[in-house]
Amino acid sequence: MPWSIIVHGGAGHVPKNLELAHRAGCERAVAAGAAVLAAGGVALEAACAAVQVLEADPHFNAGHGGALDEDGLPALDAAVMRGSDLAYGAVAAVVGVSSPVRLARAILEDGRHCLLAGPSALRFARRHGVALIDPERQITEKTKMEWESRQAEVARRGPPPATAEWAPLDREGESRGNTVGAAVRDGQGTVAAATSTGGLLGRYVGRVGDSPIAGAGTYARDDLGAASATGHGETMLRTVFAYQTLLSLKGVGAPEALLLEALSDAKARVGGTGGVIVALPDGRIAHARNTPTMACAWQIEGSALGSAF
Repeated sequence: MPWSIIVHGGAGHVPKNLELAHRAGCERAVAAGAAVLAAGGVALEAACAAVQVLEADPHFNAGHGGALDEDGLPALDAAVMRGSDLAYGAVAAVVGVSSPVRLARAILEDGRHCLLAGPSALRFARRHGVALIDPERQITEKTKMEWESRQAEVARRGPPPATAEWAPLDREGESRGNTVGAAVRDGQGTVAAATSTGGLLGRYVGRVGDSPIAGAGTYARDDLGAASATGHGETMLRTVFAYQTLLSLKGVGAPEALLLEALSDAKARVGGTGGVIVALPDGRIAHARNTPTMACAWQIEGSALGSAF
């Protein structure tokens, strides 16, 4: 079977003038992951390589450029999962790590625990040589302006209602998207998923979304495939979205329709919207969204790179 890789840059309402930047970022991420696979590398390594590219790109809500919490800090979440043995590593609400997905992988490789949060994750990063960074360097002019605008709105109108209207919109009714991720199948038949996010703008300090939770925002199992979700985290958490979606795809010939159905069902049950990408055990890839935009790019061994917005 040929290898395959697909990445997403976050479901949301990204303005038209940023389409090229989002497509280009996803295409660079696919190229990084595909280079690993073409050299005989494994799915987990390719997924992490792809997501690290997106974390470094300030156009996306992850890593450098991640959305700020209520205190104005870039507290970040990430997860990685390997389908062959269900190995899992994740980090939640961590401040001051250059690449959260790299830290998540270090947690997976260590193997003692699956998820570390907050200061304990920083301590682990220091022990395992994962690069730290001054969190101020991860704040961009755009994320600072978004946070200041949200703070002014809260001061004027009070806190927003606790609804599933997940997308942090700016004054023009647009967002940069939410969460980045990769789903991969390597040439040996192993699948892996990786997801990284800055989370919701102005979220409570300590809030953890679906991205670092196994089965909600990230999941991989060799007989089911790999999935990375994006969108309203509380929706994906309540519906165990990634795992349930992969289960529904088993043996299905046309996965895109079922992906849309899964998103519609989650919205009907909980109210939130989002998107998802999958890499299936037979090498096929698929993606879907019920938001206005979600940048994606993909490649299957022997085929040209593709992209969508």
